[in-house]
Amino acid sequence: MAGEFKNMKLLLTLSLLFAVSLTIFAQAKNERDKGIEFYRQGEYEKAIEILQESVKAENKDRLAWMYLGASFVKLKREDDAVKAFLKTNTVYDKNFPVYDKKLKITKKARVNYSNRAASNLTSGVVKLAVEFGADGKIGFVFPFQALPDGLTESSVKAAKAIKFEPAIQNGKPVTVVLNIEYSFSF
Repeated sequence: MAGEFKNMKLLLTLSLLFAVSLTIFAQAKNERDKGIEFYRQGEYEKAIEILQESVKAENKDRLAWMYLGASFVKLKREDDAVKAFLKTNTVYDKNFPVYDKKLKITKKARVNYSNRAASNLTSGVVKLAVEFGADGKIGFVFPFQALPDGLTESSVKAAKAIKFEPAIQNGKPVTVVLNIEYSFSF
């Protein structure tokens, strides 16, 4: 009987901890969504304030880090943007937003090696944060992991030439920020 009581008590405690964790995650997600909405409305300072609180509550929320970085880009706070975008590489959010219709890239330009990069045998990955506007146009292209010898510049140019169909949420096109990578190897 005492053993059963201990097991019930442990089960109740674990259930309570799980429920509290879900509540905290849901609150962080709601705050994140509010921050993203401020970003989309052009209220970047408010977005930063809310998204910073959101990532404190849920450090592994890739989407919150992404829009936090994007807000920093809009306010020309490049060092802060790099730090935020680098978090999007190391964390994963299984609850990535579900849109009525996902953003669809219809044309992605190829990036060629510059002569300098070819002669120096430069290889690696350029990582860019790209804003895909609700209007069907590329917004900012922000390199947060670069390569020398003109490869970063070529990657930015190619990203600016991407053609796409915007994501649709609640029946309306929405601005989305995503990471794009260009790999170079010999």
